Amino acid sequence: MLTILPLLLIILPVLSQLIWGTFSIYRSASFKFSQISWINFILQIVLSFVAFNIADYNFSKQYEQYPNPMRCGMPLVGMAVACFFLLFVLILILAIQFIIKRWRAKRNRI
Repeated sequence: MLTILPLLLIILPVLSQLIWGTFSIYRSASFKFSQISWINFILQIVLSFVAFNIADYNFSKQYEQYPNPMRCGMPLVGMAVACFFLLFVLILILAIQFIIKRWRAKRNRI
């Protein structure tokens, strides 16, 4: 379970933004769109650090079980790049949902 947990943690805020952000745009929700956006943005940053630490722990345990003088850090670099990529995707989703929200508000006002 610890092997897939870092990937789930970094994908969770993006999926949450897609679901709850869309829900708050089209229906009245208990949270406003801006609150949901800030929560997911902060969660993306925090969960990225947590996921990176879990992945580092997994690799250190693997190296303890199978000692090898050659250690490769490329999986951790891949994890860091995935965190930055999903942060970019989250910002892109936020921008698109914000534009849709403003367009719907302008259309309803006219």
